Formats: sequence, structure tokens, C-alpha cells
Amino acid sequence: MLGGRVVKILSDRFAVDISCGIAEVKSRKKLKREVLPVAGDTVLLEEVAGEYVLAAIEPRKNRIIRPPIANVDFIVITVAPVPEPDFLAVDKMIVNAHKAGICTAVCVNKTDIVPDGFVARIFSQYDGVADKALCVSAAHGDTAELKELLRGKVSCLAGQSAVGKTSLINEICGVKREVGELSEKIRRGKNTTVGVELIKIAPDTYVADTPGFGALDLSGVEPFDLHLYYDEYVAISANCKYRMCTHTVEPDCAVREAVQCGVLNGERYSRYCAIYKELKENNVRKLRRNAYENK
Repeated sequence: MLGGRVVKILSDRFAVDISCGIAEVKSRKKLKREVLPVAGDTVLLEEVAGEYVLAAIEPRKNRIIRPPIANVDFIVITVAPVPEPDFLAVDKMIVNAHKAGICTAVCVNKTDIVPDGFVARIFSQYDGVADKALCVSAAHGDTAELKELLRGKVSCLAGQSAVGKTSLINEICGVKREVGELSEKIRRGKNTTVGVELIKIAPDTYVADTPGFGALDLSGVEPFDLHLYYDEYVAISANCKYRMCTHTVEPDCAVREAVQCGVLNGERYSRYCAIYKELKENNVRKLRRNAYENK
């Protein structure tokens, strides 16, 4: 058996990084029926009739559904002054990463054009919340701190379209991938990345450029568990009056008091309440749908 890592899904084959380069291999039919390999999977190849066949997928330490990728060490959530950051999406990404046991970084790109106060606003919300907060400029080649962060890891660059993820990929990896444009009509990015591909930039170091998005579903997160993915809330929730405090409406809530006193960021707390409400409404819809289907 020969070990490798899936770096791209082709139409009927898989591109696998092995010790001597990239091998395009087919998968055993039985294996494809049981589980579909995704980018990031570590796999075992077997030589059959003079060519390699993907014979087994090794146990995954995590698996992201959207975009489909496995064994991620770091998610670098990229924001920029344009398009206007979707902080709700950033918060959802952090929750999903926390749930999967993946470290996160919030990366401010386009620092060459940031208005006064923009970086401070980002850092006030995410410094100490994400595992790392940093600034880069793909246009000026200012990416040394990000390169060091990615070393020895499988990392995924995520964020809205047109925040400069592909430009960062080009700068970090020395490639020339197509860069998207910003729609002047709606001030949103035009997505140019259509699938997940891992780019190897050093031994054991891979970077994935992922399609842009407008929202993320928090599948598998229950509303009463949401606060568990906000470390800054968990740290002080022991001081809440109620043990099962949701930190939304309960009296004598330490989290709400910390927000009112300015200890916790108010913008991020408002979005926490919005996400909590969204999760509760989703549960109600599921219950109604199940009741209808079971009639």
C-alpha cells in the first residue's frame, strides 16, 4: 500500500499527492459506494494491473460538508473593506469550525485600501475569539505572517467572493489562478472558484481555495448549545443566575451584563442573539414538518 492525500476530485478519478508527485487514480467500486473521497482525505493506494487504485480512506479527524473537504487544521476567514464584511457569516464559520475542532484565523486583506477604524473594528470583535487575527495585503505581497501561520498545516481560505482569497493563493503558492471581480451593481463578488483543490506549497503544507458564499447553515447545532461555541461567553457563564442560561433573555445573566458594560463586544452579541433565534425557528419548522409527514 502507498499513502497519499487527495488534492482534487476529477470527473471520474482522484488526484492524489504521493511521494513522487501527483497520481490520477480510480477508486474501487465498493469503496465509492461506501464513502465518497473528498479533498484532504488521506488514502491508501494499491497497484492493480500496472496502475494505482484508491483502496482505502484513512480515518478523518474532521469533515466539512460545505465546501467538501476533510482533515482541515486551520480555516482562514478572509475579510476586506470591499465587499462589506458579512459578520454573521464569519460568526457562523467560527461556530462550525469550533464544532469540528478546527482552529480559525480572521485575516484582513486589502490593508492598502482599508479606511480608518476598519482594522480596529475587526480586531475588537475577533482578537481572542479566533485563534489568530492578522492583516495582509495580497496586492503588495505582504503575506509573510500568513505564510508562517499556514506552515505544516492543511488550511482552508474561506470568505465572501472578491475579498481576495484567490489573490492570496496566487501570492502564497506562486500560481496564477483567475481572480474574480466585484459587481459594481450590487457590490458583491463574482465567484470564480468552482471546486475545492488543495495546493501543496511545502512538505505537509496545503492550502485550499474554496468557493465564495453568502451564508452558512449551522447543521447539528442546537440553540441551547450555541453558547458553548462562544468561548468568551463560556468563560463567564458560571456567574449567570441560571445554570441553563441562553444569554438572550434571562435576568441576572453575566454575559448580558458584560455586554452592557462593554467587556464583551455588542455587535457580536447582537448576532449571537440573531443566530440563536434562527436556530430556534429552524427547530420549530422541523417539528412541524415531521408532524405533517407522520400524519
